[in-house]
Amino acid sequence: MEVTEEQIRRAEANRLAALEKRRRAAASAAAEAGLTVDAGAWRLFKCRKLPNPNAESEAPRKPPPLPPSLSPERFCAFLEICAVDEFSVTPNPAPDFPFPGKVQCLRKIEECLSSVVSCCYNGTQSCTGKCVYKLKDYVVVVKCLKKSPGILLNEIPYKTLAVCERFSHAFTGNRWMAIMEDHLSDDRVNELVGKIPQFLRDALLPYQLEGVRYGLRRGGKCLIADEMGLGKSIQAIAIACCFLNEGPILVVCPASLRFSWAEELERWLPFLLPSDIHLVFLRRDNPSHQTKCPKVVVISYTMLLRLRKSMLEQDWALMIVDESHNIRCTKKSESEETKAVLDVATKTKRIILLSGTPSLSRLYINKLQ
Repeated sequence: MEVTEEQIRRAEANRLAALEKRRRAAASAAAEAGLTVDAGAWRLFKCRKLPNPNAESEAPRKPPPLPPSLSPERFCAFLEICAVDEFSVTPNPAPDFPFPGKVQCLRKIEECLSSVVSCCYNGTQSCTGKCVYKLKDYVVVVKCLKKSPGILLNEIPYKTLAVCERFSHAFTGNRWMAIMEDHLSDDRVNELVGKIPQFLRDALLPYQLEGVRYGLRRGGKCLIADEMGLGKSIQAIAIACCFLNEGPILVVCPASLRFSWAEELERWLPFLLPSDIHLVFLRRDNPSHQTKCPKVVVISYTMLLRLRKSMLEQDWALMIVDESHNIRCTKKSESEETKAVLDVATKTKRIILLSGTPSLSRLYINKLQ
């Protein structure tokens, strides 16, 4: 049904009449009270914000960040061991500060240190993204970088530095000198390398063979921390192969890697019989229940904890701890699995730690010294 113009005019007149009636009623009520009312006083206005009585006690607001063009430039300098007698300085962005760029940071580091110490590999900083210095110059480098404004230092942990400095004196020229009772001379290392099967030696890449020699020089006690896929397992197996005639080998790894380790052992040590490689899944798989002790036992962290007593009764020639960064211990607390690994490691003469993401712990420091 359509609305006619007459109906529209009548509705508008009624609306205006109602508004006028409301205004007169308000004016009449105000007159009776002796007040004067503004014609627009009945309308709503935006409420004003009341002051906060606790404003003075509130913490001051953080000032807005400066534009990148006005804010100071800072960067972090990470110091890391990169060789037996060398350490590197790598620039990285600092939180809440614009990063000047690696080239500019490397130039600033070099200018800061050029008057006191020289870089080991001049001209390669831009390619590697780091500056490399001799370990004997570590204290001088740290003092100079601390005085330089805009550089935040992330130093090498003290215990790690002490161990590396201690071992740095073991090299005289290019020849390794056995400075500790458990260390082996280069002649002994060459003899042990000769015991590795020829096909396994041929499969080792140059850096892997150097890793094997590194572990043998230290009497089979080392941490191999190559990245994933670079062949940590084959290096550990090659080192363990040199001590197979001294007793059984214990491999401790996450439960999901037990079959992987069995495959690697069968691949690189094919002279081992199926009965020589024993995988522990349940309590009934305890090696002590076997009529003949296997040459290699592969066990998970959890099962090592459950069978700790019987595992401590066995004399192990060498122990391999895979994914060893899972072992985290501090002076305040240690997990039960960590305690089990430490107990077995204490009774084992040789131990190889494998990790793609190394984490400092007392196990690393104590076993590598």
